Amino acid sequence: MSAHQFTRRIVLKGLCASVALPWLESIPALAADPLKKTPPKRFAFLFFGDGVHTPEWWSKSEGSTLELGPAFASLNKVKEKVTFIHGLQHPGGVCDGHAKGAAGILSGTHPTGGREIRAAASLDQLLAKRVGDATPLPSLVLACERPISGFHESGYSMMYASHVSWSSAVSPVPAELYPSLAFDSLFECKGSRTNASVLDQVREQLGEVSRSVSSSDKARIDEYANSIREVESRLAKLQTTESVSDAIKSLRPANGLPNRLDDHARLMCDMIALAFQTDRTRIATLLLTNNLSGQAYPFLGFQGVHHGYSHDHKGKEFQAITRFWVKQYAYLLEKLAATQEGDGTVLDNSCVILANEQWTAHTTERVPLLMAGGLGGKIRTGRSLDFETSRNRKFSSLLMTVSDRMGLKLDRFGNSTEQLEI
Repeated sequence: MSAHQFTRRIVLKGLCASVALPWLESIPALAADPLKKTPPKRFAFLFFGDGVHTPEWWSKSEGSTLELGPAFASLNKVKEKVTFIHGLQHPGGVCDGHAKGAAGILSGTHPTGGREIRAAASLDQLLAKRVGDATPLPSLVLACERPISGFHESGYSMMYASHVSWSSAVSPVPAELYPSLAFDSLFECKGSRTNASVLDQVREQLGEVSRSVSSSDKARIDEYANSIREVESRLAKLQTTESVSDAIKSLRPANGLPNRLDDHARLMCDMIALAFQTDRTRIATLLLTNNLSGQAYPFLGFQGVHHGYSHDHKGKEFQAITRFWVKQYAYLLEKLAATQEGDGTVLDNSCVILANEQWTAHTTERVPLLMAGGLGGKIRTGRSLDFETSRNRKFSSLLMTVSDRMGLKLDRFGNSTEQLEI
């Protein structure tokens, strides 16, 4: 088959199955830019709520002299791909209070209290409108914790506490909670084919592509195939081998949710990695915890819940929780950094942010955040930046900068009218 006969997806008629190929340099029809063969830029945002363990959340210097606080120990392998940003904030009460932080973090807008639901479109959805037509899925919105209903005692809807992604001021984007369904949405694996291997259905077509591309592209296809196999195997194992008592099962979400939070988080990170690797989407958000989170961490050796531990933000339990979420972020970065794309890696062509809406459980003096990836050379990484005394220290300004370097220039975003110089 000649190069012009390939399309972005290989479709199996009758089965309604398709698989998205990774970015390939050999086939112009499969490249993000057929003329320049430039790998696409991608944006991912990971959120966890209720503050961080502040004594360990620090870094300084850059390059070979970059030093990391203990909270960032898991990032050592990829630290040259990370920008450690300190001192930014969301002024004007955008994220103050437990009930509105998630909705404000990626929009820079103070949600409305009372019965009226009114927030603002989040950056991921603005970017999805800008670049979403280039991929089968405009964006991928995931979560590891169920949304909260009702109203907080402060008078704000708890919808604000459990939705980071908003398509409009009144419409939070429903997040996929089930890893297996997220996987199915990526590969359009529906109906009776849910338990079948995607690769078994497209083995012949992948073979045809492999015979028509360069050796480096063939290695990418093999790596891609192995990644899918690994995730399918882990999903099957979770469904068939985990055994817990009926009493515990009754307290756990049903229908295939992993029983352990660490398994759940890793699988969701795998979904983002696969989505970016295959160019199924270029925009992803993952809500790891809600505000006022009820996430439990028995695998870390304690039985309480996230929000309760956040009140002692310097305690050993919250120390372990903060380190745990940074470790999940590091896991995703390593997956993206291991996938070659063009002259670099998928991570080199992405911007992946991990952020929390509060510094401690009840203070918003700073926004704890990490930003990884260079957006194809648009962002210089391996640095520690401190904006504590800067004139412009708005988190919304950083988001305006990211948006501009993704190709969407904004005159205003949230509470900012200027980009952050990074």
